[in-house]
Amino acid sequence: MFLTDLSINRPVLVTMAIMVFIVFGVLAYFSLPINLMPDLKLPYVVVQTVYSGAGPREIESQVTEPIEEAVATVSQIDFMQSYSMENVSIVLVAFKLGKNIDVANQEVKDKVDAVIRNLPDGTDRPIVLKMDITAFPIMDLVLSGNMPPKELYELADGTLKDRLSQIPGVASVSLIGGAKRQIDVRFTDKVVFENKISLAQLSAILAAANLDMPGGNFTQGTQEYSVRLKGEYQDVEDIRNTDIPTVFGVKKLSQLARVEDATEEVRSKAIYFNVPENVKDENIVRLSITNAADGNVVTIAEEVTKEIPILNKELPEGVKLEIMRDDSIFTKDTINSTLENILLGILFTGIILFIFLHDFRSTLIVAISMPYCIISTFVFMQIFGYTFNIMTMMGLSTSIGILVSNSVVVLENIFRHKDMGNTRKVAAQIGTNEIGTAVLASTLTNIVVFLPIATMTSMVGRFFKEFAVTVTMATLFSLLTAFTITPMLASKIIPKEKRTSKWGRKFDNVFDKFGNYYAKFLGYTLRSKRTSVSILLFTLLALLISCGLAFFVGMEMIPPVDQRNLSISVEMPQGTNLNETAKTMDIVQNRVAQHKEVVHILTNLGSGSFIDTGTNLATSDIKLVDRNEREYTANQLADILTKELSDIPNAKIKVTGSMLGMGGGGGASGIQFMIEGQDIDRLEQLKNEVTIAIEDIPGLINLDTSSRYGRSELTLYPKRDKLAAAGATVYDLALALRANVEGLVSTKYREAGNEYDIKISLEDEVVDSPDKIKNLSVVVMGKSYLVSQLADIQFSSGINRITHYDRYKTVMFTGDVASGYTMSDITSQIEERLDKIKFPTGYRYQWGGQAKMMSETTVDMIRTFILAVILTYMLLAAILESFAQPILILATVPLALIGVILSLLITGNTFNIVSMMAIIMLVGIVVNNAILIMDYVNIKRREGYSVHDALMEAGKMKLKPIVMSTLAIIAGMLPMAIGIGSTGSEMTRPMGIVSIGGLIVSTFLTLIIIPAFYFLTTKNIHAKKESQ
Repeated sequence: MFLTDLSINRPVLVTMAIMVFIVFGVLAYFSLPINLMPDLKLPYVVVQTVYSGAGPREIESQVTEPIEEAVATVSQIDFMQSYSMENVSIVLVAFKLGKNIDVANQEVKDKVDAVIRNLPDGTDRPIVLKMDITAFPIMDLVLSGNMPPKELYELADGTLKDRLSQIPGVASVSLIGGAKRQIDVRFTDKVVFENKISLAQLSAILAAANLDMPGGNFTQGTQEYSVRLKGEYQDVEDIRNTDIPTVFGVKKLSQLARVEDATEEVRSKAIYFNVPENVKDENIVRLSITNAADGNVVTIAEEVTKEIPILNKELPEGVKLEIMRDDSIFTKDTINSTLENILLGILFTGIILFIFLHDFRSTLIVAISMPYCIISTFVFMQIFGYTFNIMTMMGLSTSIGILVSNSVVVLENIFRHKDMGNTRKVAAQIGTNEIGTAVLASTLTNIVVFLPIATMTSMVGRFFKEFAVTVTMATLFSLLTAFTITPMLASKIIPKEKRTSKWGRKFDNVFDKFGNYYAKFLGYTLRSKRTSVSILLFTLLALLISCGLAFFVGMEMIPPVDQRNLSISVEMPQGTNLNETAKTMDIVQNRVAQHKEVVHILTNLGSGSFIDTGTNLATSDIKLVDRNEREYTANQLADILTKELSDIPNAKIKVTGSMLGMGGGGGASGIQFMIEGQDIDRLEQLKNEVTIAIEDIPGLINLDTSSRYGRSELTLYPKRDKLAAAGATVYDLALALRANVEGLVSTKYREAGNEYDIKISLEDEVVDSPDKIKNLSVVVMGKSYLVSQLADIQFSSGINRITHYDRYKTVMFTGDVASGYTMSDITSQIEERLDKIKFPTGYRYQWGGQAKMMSETTVDMIRTFILAVILTYMLLAAILESFAQPILILATVPLALIGVILSLLITGNTFNIVSMMAIIMLVGIVVNNAILIMDYVNIKRREGYSVHDALMEAGKMKLKPIVMSTLAIIAGMLPMAIGIGSTGSEMTRPMGIVSIGGLIVSTFLTLIIIPAFYFLTTKNIHAKKESQ
């Protein structure tokens, strides 16, 4: 073989070539960024349209449905989901993976632009944006101090937000808490009626009085001058002195209204509770930092951390800015834990090699391949634009044992030829060349398994692409090492004479005894056809039993990962004001604070999520101490708190442990399905039926639905004849009503580079009852009318939100899985009960969220598994020049399933995306031992050995390299399987457990079953030939 001969004859040249990869690999190591999960650009576009004053039903029919109809014609849409709420329509368009996000965004924008003219008057222009659904706040900062809420908010909004937004990689900085400055212009209804003032017209007057405008240019001689009108308000006193025309003449605004430098109505608030010190601070501003799609979490966090001391020096005395949550810490700890597993895997593998080889130099020859392959892989990780994340690090951790298997086989064969009397150089050449086909076949079987993983089409498959490519590159380098470094070093540094220590001789004696027992058992197996058949039937029975036990292994999407935090969401009845919600949250916080595992609680009042906002909603983010400092996992603690908080009246409380999302985010419900139809009232009836049917399923917690009845509404139906007689339109009435009840933002007051709303409204006490609203004044054409004169007024129950999925009206059901249960336990029971419900024609249910993703991923992985088996067969058939022998070799794959299922049952793990990926990976690993046996059998058959003798010889000669390489792989994966390093180990443990379980059983059975199977089939073939 050219590479082997070159390495042995020109070691300096080869060493320098190897050093190139090492040098660039080290450089890549220090420059590769760190992320929790791979970066995946998901093509999502969101269309947001504001239609002030409209309710959910009007938004749905007049805004959402026209936009949905237009956008539906864009190509490659995966699904479309919309939310019609008070004043706003949100349409989320998800495209199939692979769609260019920029093209998708432009196509959606073009379709929306085409229907703008069909939207109602008064609708704001729709905003079309690319959306990163994996973007969640990565850091939370808290600004606190002895300062009024308005000044605190201005400090956060005017100074801190701008400074933090300038940090590279930061997409947005959102604020919650404090009070935003606003200029209030408040009237009494009496003044409006007496002066016949239209608030809508007054709004236009103030806007016209607050104006800067360029007037153009003129030239005098050689000098050019510009003309500019500067009419903007310079201070609040200017606003008060604005001249307002009334029926009694011109009056100053201050004579008609109360003009105050005030704040906006507080509809959201942040609270910080330091549990160990029992300090609660309600006068804070929470700054949440979200990274851009190309922003690295760790880099951003480092820059923010550097900026904090600088900002604190600039803040007023008594005011401070602190970091309360930093996701980069968990990310770095996870990567460091995985790196620790890699280093321990290298150490454990080296120990195994030393035990078998008894010689430090021989161990070094093999062990050097591990760091070399890993460091060299860094080069290609950088070329491909990968990061250090769970997937790439898991790939490197998985490959440790695999990396040495090729070198182990080559070195063992070199030693065998040296013991036959050859020199080190000759033994290195012959030994490597002789085993070259088997080593090449073993390596390529690994690669053809990982390549289909890299081409998986599901979202989960895209995340595993980096895992597959990383292992593939490391495996290719292991092949290069086996054909270059191993023979090169063997020809130089292995002992010229075999010197075995006393301990080594003892180990060899023990292993020889084991080999003799194995040879006897193999001889017994190959003694007769009946014995071989009995062994095969016994193995088949074990396989069938293990397949039956597989039904007792649960299934879930992602292993629950303890990220040291919890989330509590609270929903009060519709219409609950912020103060009442705050009282309930106070009870929640005090109960949570009783647990010593809690570090602090950061609460948002007035919001539940990106879509859900309202004074009846609140969320709390709870930081926990490190996992090794507490008895319970985050999910177990969530179950405990769920029970402890369940007796709080009038509150729907949901406690969830942190969830590792595919994008590094969290918070999605584990169970999600929807019922679809065309009538919202019929869906509400079905919702109640479904809720009753599934709410008592064991293990299903936090059951919730997307539909809510809104607050009671005072609905006005215009008297069109009265409006016509008054010379008014419905729009005039609607605008007057909104101005009187909600108020109108007339214009902006600018000061020191900041803008503040000037809002016109009636005094609160004027609009605090239905009777007062009926008697509000509406000024039309200089005449005053009462609202009750122009409209009929009724009470009705409103709808909070209308959801569509693929243009069907939808009610979404969500829930979580309690500790001790798996997703498959819950979904199977839900499906069973839903199938018993008779849905009307045109109505149906379908899965969404993780359940849907799990189904798609399972199909994708089965396809990948079948493809891996087919490719492995084709490769083996080509290398072995046989159609039959690859079938014998692939018979080892089902044997691995016995160990896989037993290992999952014993350790209490589940079938999830990681464990299923390990099963696919095993296809390429477990066949390697069979390849070694079959390759050696073929060599001996060509030398004239009988089938029986060739199998016996192959068993004896390949037992040691098979056991050594298998134990090396197991040792490399052992730290991962044990879960050494508490951070993020839940994600990687299934990979190690499944791999080790499958390897142990498949290796043991391969040493017996493959010879027996070969013996039977080859005998039959010969029998047929002889009969012919």
